[in-house]
Amino acid sequence: MNTEPFRTKNPRFRETILAHLNKQEFMKAIHAKLTSIELGRVVAEIPLDVMHQQQIGLVHGGVTATIADIAAGFAGFTLVGPDEHTVTAEIKVSYLRPGKGTLLRAIGTVIKQGTSMHFCQAHVYCIDDSGTEHLIAHATTTMAIIKPQQLGIS
Repeated sequence: MNTEPFRTKNPRFRETILAHLNKQEFMKAIHAKLTSIELGRVVAEIPLDVMHQQQIGLVHGGVTATIADIAAGFAGFTLVGPDEHTVTAEIKVSYLRPGKGTLLRAIGTVIKQGTSMHFCQAHVYCIDDSGTEHLIAHATTTMAIIKPQQLGIS
């Protein structure tokens, strides 16, 4: 756990993140939502359906990686300025057990805040039919801080 206090360059980071998430059609398509947005920590959830499963009924590894990326990426995003964004420069996902259940939850946290990159992690849990939460994956990420206007992106 990071013992240094995080510093944000955007006191309205919650509103900014929600506005950006609203523009992400893929997140809407997979029904991803952010249920908690705090400085350096974000919780993302996906209610599971058949569309999130692979051929034997388990949560698809790509869905697990996606929710880890969402949670870790937006955790890093809480610390950047209003004209900055985070993009995934690197992600490593360790799958710890198969996921089967009704809800996927990822808790993303910043491990180390930087000036050009943030180092983050995410723990991914699957909540089964009885409501029991199982840790199914752990991800580490490097989130690059970019200024889209400098890249010719609006």
